[in-house]
Amino acid sequence: MPTHLHDPSICYLNHGAFGGTPQELLDEQHRLRLLMEAEPIDFLARNNESYWFDAIEPVARFLNSDVDGTVFVQNATAGVNAVLQSFPWRPGDEILTTNHRYDAVRSTLDYSASRWGVRVVEAEVAYPLQSGQAFVEAIAEAMTPSTRMLVIDHITSPTALITPIAELVQMARERGIVTLVDAAHSPGHVDVDIAALNPDFWVGNLHKWLCAPKGCAVLYVNEANRATTHPGVISYGYGGGLHEEFSWVGTLDPTPWFCAPLAIELHEAQGGAEFRAAHHRLVQRGREVIASAIDVELPHPDDPDLYGAMASIQLPCDVDEAQAIFHALRNDDKIEVPIFIWDERAWLRISGYAAFNTPDQYVRLAEALRSRLRA
Repeated sequence: MPTHLHDPSICYLNHGAFGGTPQELLDEQHRLRLLMEAEPIDFLARNNESYWFDAIEPVARFLNSDVDGTVFVQNATAGVNAVLQSFPWRPGDEILTTNHRYDAVRSTLDYSASRWGVRVVEAEVAYPLQSGQAFVEAIAEAMTPSTRMLVIDHITSPTALITPIAELVQMARERGIVTLVDAAHSPGHVDVDIAALNPDFWVGNLHKWLCAPKGCAVLYVNEANRATTHPGVISYGYGGGLHEEFSWVGTLDPTPWFCAPLAIELHEAQGGAEFRAAHHRLVQRGREVIASAIDVELPHPDDPDLYGAMASIQLPCDVDEAQAIFHALRNDDKIEVPIFIWDERAWLRISGYAAFNTPDQYVRLAEALRSRLRA
């Protein structure tokens, strides 16, 4: 299982070469919070529904999802929990995932298994791999007549792979297997078209690559499962439908959700698809610079479509050295970068955000790594 020496999931809001004014986003959340604190009953009771729909409709358009099946949650983990806790499990069912899944999701799967008498199966997908087809084949081989749900990442966390998600969802559908797509890193990172993908369930964070305030994520539920899907916290809206239930799960600060439309506007102002492509170009160059400096081979060097604005590079060190290297980079070199222990190997995962990162930062990281690995 992967060990996360550091995975801050921080999105730095800087006005970079692609324009946009992210300070507007922080100012908008501050304005909404002042409104909430000045008149909490008006804001949270009388006007919450109008704020909610004003925010969720542009989010649904951005994701190309049915607004009736699209709701806010605080993070992807909350969305995954809502789905798994609501699903009508039967003893003997199998939940299929992979060894590239996120640790928090595996914990949720294990909890579900212990509570409902189901079994978690992990398909072993070797890494590095030469093509996305290897991912598909490994999952197909692990499917059995008992497989009830496929829980699959769109972009994996420890290995930063972009999986062939459309093919995986289609394969599961043809076999009568329900799909839960963990797209925690997808919005603002890659193109998202939920209508075309047509999963049963989909969860994605807006506070990562779209830079919405922390606590802003989306759960999509297809029409067949809407009546039986409920939030992890049951409150007044129970039985009233997805929007009624998810829009009120007790008193909390909903302003991150209500800032989502502005986060999308800023993303589009910074270039939208071209902005995302610029992230990818940064990472392409960055991983080459780092691999050359520390003399390692890159995973899938001939297929840039297998990664996007993140990339993992294996470090040429023992796993018991990784923690010291991470701390030296963080504390002495002042470089924030996650190191993972995955598959009994140490991995560095770089990211690229074109409004913040610059090519020289990867050169600096490469030089620091080379120095630390020689020490």
